[in-house]
Amino acid sequence: MRILITGGAGFIGQHLAAKLVSQGHSVTALDTLDDQVHQNAKQAQQRFPGEVVRADVANSATWVGLCPHDAVIHLAAETGTAQSMYEQDHYWRVNVDGTQFAAEAAVRWSVPIISLSSRAVYGEGRRLADGEELPAGIDGGVDGTLVPSAEDDEHRPVSVYGETKSQAENVLAATAADKIPVTIIRPQNVIGRGQALHNPYTGVLAAFLARLKDKLPLIVYGDGTQTRDFVHVEDLVSLIAWSLEYPASVQEGPRILNCGSGRRTTLKELALFAIQASPVDVPLEHAEIRRAGDIDHACADLRRLKSIGAPMPRWSTKEAVADFIRSSWDKGGASSEAWDAALQELKARGLTE
Repeated sequence: MRILITGGAGFIGQHLAAKLVSQGHSVTALDTLDDQVHQNAKQAQQRFPGEVVRADVANSATWVGLCPHDAVIHLAAETGTAQSMYEQDHYWRVNVDGTQFAAEAAVRWSVPIISLSSRAVYGEGRRLADGEELPAGIDGGVDGTLVPSAEDDEHRPVSVYGETKSQAENVLAATAADKIPVTIIRPQNVIGRGQALHNPYTGVLAAFLARLKDKLPLIVYGDGTQTRDFVHVEDLVSLIAWSLEYPASVQEGPRILNCGSGRRTTLKELALFAIQASPVDVPLEHAEIRRAGDIDHACADLRRLKSIGAPMPRWSTKEAVADFIRSSWDKGGASSEAWDAALQELKARGLTE
């Protein structure tokens, strides 16, 4: 198959392209090669195992000259939760308009589309109601009352980023679901080797790496008991490749799948995993800071994945953190000052508490 991957030159796209090529497919990346994501655009193009079309997914003219492909995998998105709170128009344009154009192309070519959404559509994780019990094997957190998010749960995004991803799902359903196979995958926090190191909006783990390299204490916001679900990029890529091999049914509508480890990790545990994987030893420090759009708890309910025979995650969070830290240690990236500057910008805009 000839497969178009939007955002294909990025972190997830590079891993996905390598896997698909190993399976005998050919791949094309449609990517802006944005400086915020790609420190070296030329190297990103050279690493990609196929043609790279440098263009804007959210520009309708981009899609006019593209030749048909056998499938569309839509990864391109702006993903910074905090940044989305002050670059709202840009996030709506890229994440919603970009999805609209990708869906229209897939319909025009009569091919399946697989689109990455986000756990951000769920918003804050809920707690057990009175009399409610968690099924066996489900991670309810330290006190056993936290409920993992399931695919049929209501959307309650608390950030502009989450709102745009929720609307992008609506766009897919309206544009394509009754015409072509549509799969929507909602990943939790994706980590692993190859993650952008210089982008101060990529997540807490890259910030930890920058401080470790500078031998500075790791800063954990709040008391560190907030929980996240971290999934290794290879586990996500396996699910995308499986979804390509086993397309959704047009008759049943969009197939929506969570992707995560199904296990909670506190931010304090994450910081300790990072220290353990590095060649330095630094202390932890806590800062009473809360950024706009942040939530306290998130975790994926993976029962649907298991029920349909989709690949289940193989990497533990500790293993995934070690893979990221050790593979990235000798590479360049943002200094701790760059991450501090990003936080100061949020403070200046009134987006922290």
